[in-house]
Amino acid sequence: KAPVAKAPVAKAPVAKAPVVKAPAAAPPAEPSPDASPTASDEGETTAVQRAESWRDFADIDPLYSLLGEVGTSKVFAGGSFDGEKLEKYLHKGLVLKAARKPKDWVEIWAAMDIPVDSQHVVLEPLLSYGLKHAPEGLGKILVELLKGHRVKTKAIDDSVQIAFKGQDDRHCILQDFFFGIFPKGPASEWGWSRTGWSFGQWWKLLSSALGTLEATGAFDALAALLDRIEAAGGTPLREQPMLWKPDRLATARAQLCGYAAGMEKEDDLAACLDALLR
Repeated sequence: KAPVAKAPVAKAPVAKAPVVKAPAAAPPAEPSPDASPTASDEGETTAVQRAESWRDFADIDPLYSLLGEVGTSKVFAGGSFDGEKLEKYLHKGLVLKAARKPKDWVEIWAAMDIPVDSQHVVLEPLLSYGLKHAPEGLGKILVELLKGHRVKTKAIDDSVQIAFKGQDDRHCILQDFFFGIFPKGPASEWGWSRTGWSFGQWWKLLSSALGTLEATGAFDALAALLDRIEAAGGTPLREQPMLWKPDRLATARAQLCGYAAGMEKEDDLAACLDALLR
């Protein structure tokens, strides 16, 4: 028998799944004008409100208000100095007594954010304005600014040279300052103790400041300061060898005689001051 041919078996085609395209992303929805603010928006608004809240405290808390104002509208902006703005702040702080304690000026100075190399630009007007309008407590403000690391001795010296030129110290501003920063010692427990601060540095700064006063004013200022230091220590200066060594007492006597016109003998000093320098 002839072989019977078999018909080829046809395979059914495999159906392919249709390719599904992802829908295009919808554009971000525009915020509705009536939508509630997000946490980020609320944070920014709170920060702005907090920064401007000083305006509401001018009568309730003048110091807080002044701190906010000087920090928001600075006297140094864009590299330029605004003297009129500073005078407005000095009036509020010194005359209107927004700053009631000398130490308050440490906070005010910090809020003003004064560049280190421009400290004298602000300090000299502070001294000059204070001398003219509100000298009481000005020396103690200087003490706090120095102790609070807001101003350097160089800035103080430069500012005093201008503000006190040819004047006297009738308001005891320099006396208060140099008494407040006198080096701490056995007979001056109330004095200032800081690493690197010494009698020599104190005397150098003092001599420079006194040198800008008129001669009689310089004599009176130094004599009063020495009397005050001796009285506060409860011991004659000549009996305080840790700080008042014989050569330092001799320098003090010579400087006093140099300020006093016609005083040729150091023995005459005894009639002019209480401090014992010999």
